[in-house]
Amino acid sequence: MHSSLVVLLVLSATALLGQAPPVFEVASVKVNKSGTTQANVGMPPNGVNFVNLPLRGIIQLAYGINQPTKLAGVPEWAVTERYDITARAGGPITQEERRLMLQALLADRLKLVARVEKREVSILALMLARGDGKLGKNLVESKGCIAPSKAAAQEAAPTGVETRICGPKTGGAGRLILTGIPIQQLTALLGTMLSRTVIDKTGLTGAYDIDITYTPEQPLPAGVNIPGPAADPNGPSIYTALREQLGLKLESQKDQEEVLVIDHVERQPSEN
Repeated sequence: MHSSLVVLLVLSATALLGQAPPVFEVASVKVNKSGTTQANVGMPPNGVNFVNLPLRGIIQLAYGINQPTKLAGVPEWAVTERYDITARAGGPITQEERRLMLQALLADRLKLVARVEKREVSILALMLARGDGKLGKNLVESKGCIAPSKAAAQEAAPTGVETRICGPKTGGAGRLILTGIPIQQLTALLGTMLSRTVIDKTGLTGAYDIDITYTPEQPLPAGVNIPGPAADPNGPSIYTALREQLGLKLESQKDQEEVLVIDHVERQPSEN
C-alpha cells in the first residue's frame, strides 16, 4: 500500500479509536492575493512554511501524493487558488506527523473531507522487452557499492581504489546513472519523470547498475539547471532508451489503485 494512503488510514484509525489526530499548536491559513505564481515550500523541523501554493499542491503534500491519477474530486478552482500556510508544533515532528497535522489543519480551516477508494486506472508496467529475458548492455548486476556516506566511503575504500557509491549520480539533464539499486527504485524515478504510476513487473531481484541516456519529454523550466551536459534534443525517448539500452519496456495496462477522493473543500479558510 502506498505510504500516503497508509497515512490517511492511520488518521482514520485514530478517529475510530476516539483519539484526536495530532495538530499544530499554532497555525495561520490565508488566501494569497499577490497574483504571482512564484511559490515556496518550507518544512522546518517543527512545522511548515508554505507561500503562494495552489490548494491542490497543498493537498498532495498533506497526503504524500505525487501522481495525478491518485487524486480525484479536486475542484477546478483548487488548481489556481493559492494559499499561505504557517504552522508550528510544540517541538520537532516526523514526516508522518507533519502530514497528519496538515490533514487535520485542512479539515479544520478549509473543511476538507476526503476518503480512499479503489479505482481502475491506467498504469505503466515495467517489463522485460525480450522473450529470452536478455538484458541490455547498460543494465548489469551490481558488483557492489558503498552506502552514500562520504566518511564511510573513505574508510572502506583501499588506498588508490576508486570508491563506488550506491545510488544516483549526476549525468546531466538527459542521463540517469544509478549504482547498486533495486529495480523498484528505477520504477519510482520513472513514475516521477512521467507523472504516471509505474509498477515493476520485470521479475528482476537484487541490485543493478544502470546508465541510460534519453531526451526528456518536457524541457527544464526556466531558471532550473542540472549539472552536466544538456540533453540531446534528437536523442531517443525514455521509452526507446529503456528498450534499446536496458532491455526493458513500458507497457500501458489497467490496474486497481487506491485513490484519494475529495468530497468537500471550502475556498475561504475559517478564522485563524
